[in-house]
Amino acid sequence: MMRFDLTESFPLLTTKSIYWKGVVEELLWFLCGHTNAKKLEEQGVKIWNANGSSEYLDRVGLTQGEEGDLGPIYGFQWQYFGAPYKTMHDTYKNQGVDQLADLLYKIKNTHDDRRMTMIAWNPTALKEMALPACHLLSQLYVADNKLNYMMYQRSADL
Repeated sequence: MMRFDLTESFPLLTTKSIYWKGVVEELLWFLCGHTNAKKLEEQGVKIWNANGSSEYLDRVGLTQGEEGDLGPIYGFQWQYFGAPYKTMHDTYKNQGVDQLADLLYKIKNTHDDRRMTMIAWNPTALKEMALPACHLLSQLYVADNKLNYMMYQRSADL
């Protein structure tokens, strides 16, 4: 578990050189609810290519999908939690729970709400994901007019 005071900086702890454009593009990709690794690759970010390859998808039992289809990973869970996943080409508008919209609403309107959470770990969808979530639970809270962030991560490259 890690806690961050977001007034200090972006929460990035590492000893490795960071491809900042890749970090930003991946986050924007998540925030859009995308599950297609090829959309990220079009932006020059190849971090999901190995997990979206036909060989990898076949190895983890996702033999029906198309290359690049990562299944209902992060962004899908953030925006469509609980919706049945079909393919990376389908539209999921107004399906499932939009945790991201709920989180933004609470940050803006109910500052002392202790239920400002977002989860990417959906046990019912794990077998459909190319890779289960590493950073799986986020909680935000406002104290002394400062936005704070707490995150639970099951695995990390540090």
